[in-house]
Amino acid sequence: MTQPLKAEIAKEIAKELAIVQSDLGIRAGADPLHPLYRSTLVTSFATWNLLDLWGHKDIKTASAHALEDYHTSSSAGRLIGGICTKLSGCEARCAQFLSAESALLFSNKNQAVLTLITALATGGSVVIGPSMSALPIADACALVDLEFIECESREDYRQAIERHKTAGRVIVFAETVSAVTGKRSDLHDLISLANQHNCWLALDESWAIAYSGMRGAGSAEIAPNFPQLLARFFSGSILSGAPITALTCPHEVRELLLLRSRYLKIEPPPSLIEVAALNAAIDLAEIAITQREKLNLRSRLIQNALREQGWRVVSEDDSPIASIWFDTYQQARELQEALLQRGCLIEVIAARGLRRNNAVARIVASTGHSDLEVARLLDSLLEIRKRISNSGVKQEV
Repeated sequence: MTQPLKAEIAKEIAKELAIVQSDLGIRAGADPLHPLYRSTLVTSFATWNLLDLWGHKDIKTASAHALEDYHTSSSAGRLIGGICTKLSGCEARCAQFLSAESALLFSNKNQAVLTLITALATGGSVVIGPSMSALPIADACALVDLEFIECESREDYRQAIERHKTAGRVIVFAETVSAVTGKRSDLHDLISLANQHNCWLALDESWAIAYSGMRGAGSAEIAPNFPQLLARFFSGSILSGAPITALTCPHEVRELLLLRSRYLKIEPPPSLIEVAALNAAIDLAEIAITQREKLNLRSRLIQNALREQGWRVVSEDDSPIASIWFDTYQQARELQEALLQRGCLIEVIAARGLRRNNAVARIVASTGHSDLEVARLLDSLLEIRKRISNSGVKQEV
């Protein structure tokens, strides 16, 4: 039985993966922005430490105190004693940060999305979401036999919502800023569609949090509340470096999730070390006005330089996520390898949601990068671009 099983699975893998992603040889280094590549420190433009907060002394101190006071985790499930004042206080802080009525903390974003969809699933419901998102929306829909519709553009969202306006319940997921392309969603258009067709809107703020808005609260500063808002959620990855996720929502949604979700009833809440770190990180991010201004200027510098060099940039000018579009995954990997040889690490992402062989090379800026490191990245990209032009290989803008 072993060989037939392995052979059958190998066939499935061949269908799913046009390209096998190899180990680049990157290992943890002195800090998140400087990993090791073949025993040599390189500069990473692939981490989410946008405001350089991960190693801040306030976060370290809060984590250390939580470890001393509460050890590593809660003692029981949420509904039978796994709640303490530190957890409740952090949930209230997250709700206040995103101008919401209440909040729930999850160990990671995948669990938050799975809980939200499976707990609210009813017969005849439809879920609509972004095609290139890493959110497990399709997985959650498959668990409860819901239809999931992938959208690539604003027009796709409009058509999908209008086509299913008679469905029992329509839940629309959207990323405020796409983690893959760095593009912003047209929030006002989505809100208008949701209100017009009575849809529920769930917004992923994970890639807008900390750097977007005066307080770093993403779309919560543009549209704090509206009738069809189901939830806003964000991962702590950008703020504290931990995957702990906050889901903010109306009181009624929180109550329904606690009543229906089996996960929330029996599983302990997130580690109180992560809870304390997130709480401290939100306080730091909210007052990091100077860092946000610096990141905004740096992001525009990188985006403008990439466009001037002739790369096919698909991200927004002020986004710290600078994404270069390639027709094939192999082309993006070649750029990644060439930059590694010059001491810079970027991430390559296959655009699998489009069901084509496209890919993006993603560059993530941070206030922790020195001006010299940014200059080296841009000089390296310019040199590589010139070589591509001289070789006759076409990379259309």
